[in-house]
Amino acid sequence: MNNEFNNNFSQQNNTNNEQITQPTYTQPQPMQQPINNQQYVQQPMNNNYVNAPNNKSKNNKKIILIVIAILIIILGVIAFLYFKKDKNKNLEMDITYSTAFFIKNENDKYALFNDEGKQLTEFIFTSTSDFVNGTSLVKKDDAYGIIDSNGKMTVDFGKYSYITTAAGMYKVHGEDYHYLLIDGTGKVLYDLEDNDLDTFIGGYYSILEEKSTKTYKVLNYQGKVMTSFPIVESVDDDPETNEEEGYISVFYNNKNFILNEKTGKEVISFNDDKHYCVNNVEEDGKIITLNSCVSWFQSQDKTYYKFIKNGKLYDLNDKCDSVYYENGNLVCNKDYKKYLLDDNLNVGVDISNKIYVDNNTYAQNKDGSFNGVDFYNDGKVVKNVPCRNIKDTGYAEKGFYVLGTYYSSSCGTSSGTYEFYNSKGENAFGKSFTRVNNFDKNGLAKVSEDKEKYYLIDTTGKKVSDDFDNITLSNNYYIVTKDNLKGILDKDGKQILECKYSNIEITEKQNKYYAKLSTTDSKYILYDINKKVEVLNLESSPNFYEHYILITKDNNKQYYAYNGKLFYESK
Repeated sequence: MNNEFNNNFSQQNNTNNEQITQPTYTQPQPMQQPINNQQYVQQPMNNNYVNAPNNKSKNNKKIILIVIAILIIILGVIAFLYFKKDKNKNLEMDITYSTAFFIKNENDKYALFNDEGKQLTEFIFTSTSDFVNGTSLVKKDDAYGIIDSNGKMTVDFGKYSYITTAAGMYKVHGEDYHYLLIDGTGKVLYDLEDNDLDTFIGGYYSILEEKSTKTYKVLNYQGKVMTSFPIVESVDDDPETNEEEGYISVFYNNKNFILNEKTGKEVISFNDDKHYCVNNVEEDGKIITLNSCVSWFQSQDKTYYKFIKNGKLYDLNDKCDSVYYENGNLVCNKDYKKYLLDDNLNVGVDISNKIYVDNNTYAQNKDGSFNGVDFYNDGKVVKNVPCRNIKDTGYAEKGFYVLGTYYSSSCGTSSGTYEFYNSKGENAFGKSFTRVNNFDKNGLAKVSEDKEKYYLIDTTGKKVSDDFDNITLSNNYYIVTKDNLKGILDKDGKQILECKYSNIEITEKQNKYYAKLSTTDSKYILYDINKKVEVLNLESSPNFYEHYILITKDNNKQYYAYNGKLFYESK
């Protein structure tokens, strides 16, 4: 997705850069001092590394972790900035999404507001944490409490002398230092007096070592037991974990457990002397690919791969160097080539030089670059289209192949034109273009007939937009340019805004789409794309945060809700 304008959009997730929050690498936010002094072990930044628990030190590698923990965190932040992916967005929205947020006043006190701009509490909190699973840890002077997103105290100040966050739950104790694990409502989940709880940076799960039953219990962010297994006294190592896309892998005593963090259920478990980490999840968990992984201070000579399909485990290490899922197909890498796997998981067609739909439907240049393109169905050539080459190899979006012509006197063709073909080898739309893009996820393609004007077509070849100097896909909408002025088209290519703005930036906030419009006289407009209405007209450029818009004017800060309401001002 081309999103060149959105890169300049301010999209910080914290409500205030000085707000005290629990440290995490699962959301793009500045590192801040936590509300408590709980220590964490670095969450790995990719699926080649495993995570170790934070509370115990049974052997030398645990000691090494503690010695260089600060260095790991620094490296982790750097890695996060470069490698963070947004694949876990749905889980993050479920666990950390809140309609409430905190604002700090001139006296360094916080109050709670909601997305509509309604103030829910007075400015009484001296520190706060991010909302997780609907609640937040707050302090009032030296007293701890827990508040929900409606502003109701679920655990009153002073009920416990100390509270710390614990992977979506809270670890508390009273004056007698008797530790308990509670949820956000204040319900006691576990007595921690004789039990240990391990938590991990970036993951909303934990491992409870229940000493009375000699059992490890893996808990999700609600305290639900996802799986449990006996503690083996002869095993020196603690359970190792890794989390990717809301799926957790736990390895202990040569057994792997794959868990769904959101549902709190075990997906599968299997015996192996290697720890397997989740590296990709597709089709709502129907396909989960795994690779063998090690701790950051270890190495492995070879990476092994498995995958889970519809709840069953498969191992293709004898056939493939690696396996991954892409566009509805399982792809097998072998000896630096790519193959598709068929329904029986046999290695099928080599797709390294092909454009393809699946294992049975693809096209390739015939015997070199100047013998036309062969179209295959069920492994047989159904048609040869002469005097053309494949424009790009890879997956055929929406089932269309883009071919480019080259000069041929026998065909009467010249180079520099492009055509869309279906899997039967037929010119899908009966015409050619001088510029084409593949179809996008909206089912539209950007084309040009003269290299100067561009328009959008749908999968029937119908022209669905006007002509423009340029068209750019941005957050599922199209920013279009005409005579150096910009406008917006919807997902069907229909005009939302005329081309009369000097610049447009589109962003998604609170599951809705907004545009910042810059006018030719240096004014700014906040436009609600979903409702197709102007929300704000401003003299200064606004800064966009997750829950509100911030304007700095005459050294004063003005806070606006996304409905346009000015709900708070401060210096």
